[in-house]
Amino acid sequence: MKKQILTILILLFVSVKAIACSCDIPKPILEFYASKHVFKGIITNKTISKDSATYTIKFKVLESYKNGKIPKEMSFTFEYQKEGMWDSCYTEAYLNQEWLVFAHGKGRKLYFGIICSNSQVIRERGIDPLLQKVLDHGNEFKLDNYIYDLDYAVNNEFNPTKPITNLDSIFKTAKNIKSDKPSGFFALYINKKGELVSVFNFFDWYKSSEDFKIDPNFGLMKEFNVKSRRPITEFEIYSIELLKKIKSWEIKRSKVTQIAVDYMAYISVDFDEKTSKWTYELR
Repeated sequence: MKKQILTILILLFVSVKAIACSCDIPKPILEFYASKHVFKGIITNKTISKDSATYTIKFKVLESYKNGKIPKEMSFTFEYQKEGMWDSCYTEAYLNQEWLVFAHGKGRKLYFGIICSNSQVIRERGIDPLLQKVLDHGNEFKLDNYIYDLDYAVNNEFNPTKPITNLDSIFKTAKNIKSDKPSGFFALYINKKGELVSVFNFFDWYKSSEDFKIDPNFGLMKEFNVKSRRPITEFEIYSIELLKKIKSWEIKRSKVTQIAVDYMAYISVDFDEKTSKWTYELR
């Protein structure tokens, strides 16, 4: 859980300059959930189109991990990098390679990502033990049994959300407050109905994370219990009082199944004593 919290801190406070081939690989269980087929296979045939624009590979399916019928052989077509061209993001599949494939799509129009995916060539060491856990238990997974945090590996699997309650109206009528540190950062827990359940200062949330209940197979949060780690300031007390008024939020749903889930949101709050203005920023 500490690693997840550190990821959140990086997301919130660090501006990262993107490189040519940067992308977010989905959390394995979420890609498993979103996939039509998940299988281990060996490439038995590779053909290049006449114009060298694409190549097609055929897999012999060796083992299927996801419930449901799967063909014994499956073909996929990719754009082909012509000789003399260079692309830092280009990766190619080759004859006789053994792959773990997360195949997406409907009917015969299936595809998988050679990059930005958990699909991968299986090397001599085999499949990573943590990934193997996901493959072994993936069919037991229930999407709405978990609380989804702010995480690169999670965000793209769900729609972005924001408050339905008008934040400006809440902070516009907030009282002036004197404090040595008139700024803070807060974690908000929203249920699958889009209702605000609770608000915590981020320090307590972060320091309590070691005791959160994390699923050992999927690395997702099942339960949390936030304990007070220090006396909170008058500014934090009043800010939490204000934030509790943000009762209605957009529902977070899976892009694939539209199933609603519980989730966390984060917000920074500041008060400028000189201008008597409150400001906030959703993260």
